[in-house]
Amino acid sequence: MKNILASFKTAIILLVLIVIGLIPGTYITPKFTEHFYAAASPLMINIYNFLQLSDSYHSWWFITLIALLLINIIACSIYRFPSLYKMLTKPSLKVPKKFGGNSFSALTVNKNGVERLFRRIKKRRYHIIERKEGETRNIVLQFGRWRHFSVFFIHLSIITIAVLGATTAFVGFKGYLTLPDGTSSNIWHNNKNQSGNLPFYIKNNYFEITHYRTGQIKAFITHGEAIDGSKIIPFEIKVNHPFVYKNIWFYQTGWDIDKANSTFVVNISSDGTGKTKTLKLGSSLTYKDIDLKLINYTNRFPKFGDAVLVEVKKGNFDRSGWISPGYPVNVGNFTIELQRIIPRYVTIIQASKTPGAFFMLIALYGGIFFTMVGLFLPYRRHHLFIVPIENGKYRIYKRRKSIKG
Repeated sequence: MKNILASFKTAIILLVLIVIGLIPGTYITPKFTEHFYAAASPLMINIYNFLQLSDSYHSWWFITLIALLLINIIACSIYRFPSLYKMLTKPSLKVPKKFGGNSFSALTVNKNGVERLFRRIKKRRYHIIERKEGETRNIVLQFGRWRHFSVFFIHLSIITIAVLGATTAFVGFKGYLTLPDGTSSNIWHNNKNQSGNLPFYIKNNYFEITHYRTGQIKAFITHGEAIDGSKIIPFEIKVNHPFVYKNIWFYQTGWDIDKANSTFVVNISSDGTGKTKTLKLGSSLTYKDIDLKLINYTNRFPKFGDAVLVEVKKGNFDRSGWISPGYPVNVGNFTIELQRIIPRYVTIIQASKTPGAFFMLIALYGGIFFTMVGLFLPYRRHHLFIVPIENGKYRIYKRRKSIKG
């Protein structure tokens, strides 16, 4: 059982299964689920619900795979750490019976030569483990030995990210508030038909769009306030400038036209006289025997941008069409002109609470750092034997099989 839990092959199999498990979470959308429920048989719907494919990242089988991977990582670390620690801190220092053959290279030096050798070793920052056996000095030199422990820090970063990610998934949330100007709410919704309550209210005082001289949108900003009982905290939210309150982050994610509250200045004229009125969608303007009603509004009409769909009635004449500012339309001897549009907007704000996000980021960068350490920090290990011989000379033997990596 220990061999299975601490097996590298087990880790590979689990990683492959997790990658496969990411596919339904990536491609199955709420719309797909709606169509599937409408077209599938009861048996297929039961299987679909049992596997929780509409929310596979929170499904029992995906969580089980993540948990098994964490168990595998922990088992690998526990199983391998003691032997690796012993190898690096207490390496084998057996003295061979003979120093001949092709296993060793040899060099004869005097006492000063030995001292120069150790100065060179210290200059290159080798870690020295030495033991004397009689007159023989048994020495193991290691450089970059802690590189081998980087894998355990990588394991720790993966475990940290997984645990904090699970905490975020079950304790945190991400949803959206859609707020017309002058309104407030503490209810968020997301695309999984989930909703929740904030512990305070978010109010959109007014939404602002700024433009470049060319007319292109420069920025869109929500001017609002958080209302927490008697406490009011003003804020401005724009792209890449979120507002944070009580560990909940608010991001400016989009906007839309508030058609119901937008107003339109319309003029109907004939023979040098006319009538001008400010209208909302659904309201009408009557002048003499012509009646005009506003039906719809868009700011994305081809070639014209802003346009209003109007219905015009004059006797037996009953037509509808789009009109835009600066492009008057003639109906008989009447001229219909959309003089001005006063748009009102709806701001779309993302509310997100991710407990431990800061520590997840630290764990991520820590994992990347120790991966680089494991890949690029060199490791060298040499085994030396210094044996005194006659006339104050020393024979230095070095194992030919030095470890590099």
